Amino acid sequence: MILLQDPKNGQEIDQTQSMYPTKMFAITETFTFYDNHCTMFGVVTSGKFEVSSQINEVSDIGQGYVAHAGNFMSMKTGVTCTPLEENSQMFAIIRYGFRGLETLGRIEDKGRLAYIDGCTDTLLVPPPRKGDACLNYLHFPKNIKQTQHLHPSIRMGVVINGHGVAFQENAWEHELRKGTMFCIPEGEVHSFSTGNSHMDIVAYHPDSDFGPTDENHPMLNKTLINHGTN
Repeated sequence: MILLQDPKNGQEIDQTQSMYPTKMFAITETFTFYDNHCTMFGVVTSGKFEVSSQINEVSDIGQGYVAHAGNFMSMKTGVTCTPLEENSQMFAIIRYGFRGLETLGRIEDKGRLAYIDGCTDTLLVPPPRKGDACLNYLHFPKNIKQTQHLHPSIRMGVVINGHGVAFQENAWEHELRKGTMFCIPEGEVHSFSTGNSHMDIVAYHPDSDFGPTDENHPMLNKTLINHGTN
């Protein structure tokens, strides 16, 4: 596991040499990413930010989105993130070569879907098409010890509330607390545990085996050409 417990402004985790080129940044000062062929997934952990996208022809402060602590987003790049309060912090995950949809929302207290070992998750930013990148929210209640598992592609994440531990049995263990950013390399066995505190993580997946296709999506599936007649 690659981990930065107290990242400073501009510190990054670089996975541009992975199967799905990605970088993750910690942001506490004005941050601009100019490349127009990427998507930024983001989450604000404290304070608030003005987030403006060149795609919207937005360049001046006061004309973009205002994202508060607890907000997540997906933005086409180039993009500028400007703190509006002291001690504001957010995290940006840049997926190179992918054009996502613009989304801004607020994270709920618990996930809407069941996950392993009593945890829950919510698909915050779904893949626009099957196979695309997505952003997820993971909620770990108190006194959880996950089953050891792995993923076939990288996972990037940030702890947004609470604290816990990431570990590989008989190998390594890392403390996780609010503001910790990390990357789990593809195929690395790991799990998470909590004690007297819950833990909330926003997790980026660079790919998926889920999502709509041209042959299977809600608009098409509920379009009845013959209205039930022969």
